[in-house]
Amino acid sequence: MLPVLLLAACSDSDAPTAAAATQAEPRSGALLYRQFCVTCHGSGVAGAPKVGKENRLYWSHEVEEEGFDTLVQEAINGVNAMPPRGNCFDCSDEEVRNAVIHMLQLSGAK
Repeated sequence: MLPVLLLAACSDSDAPTAAAATQAEPRSGALLYRQFCVTCHGSGVAGAPKVGKENRLYWSHEVEEEGFDTLVQEAINGVNAMPPRGNCFDCSDEEVRNAVIHMLQLSGAK
């Protein structure tokens, strides 16, 4: 039984696994929009500003008046009826930022 123990002791168990070594790429804004944001921002429920080219002036005004970073912080922290991170509890700040960018692109905001 000694050779088996020696082989087990020589295993590479301290090395990170392939899954742990590979950092997951952030999810796209489009994916997150479809999963979390469209529920409210697609229909305007609870006063959420609607996304779409017909709302370009609203979103452009928000970026101009509030600033992009403020919009991202509001999405991260929540504002009015919007819950923090739009209820995406495992979304990183970068992913929330990606979702905001996607919504602005869908709306044609400048």
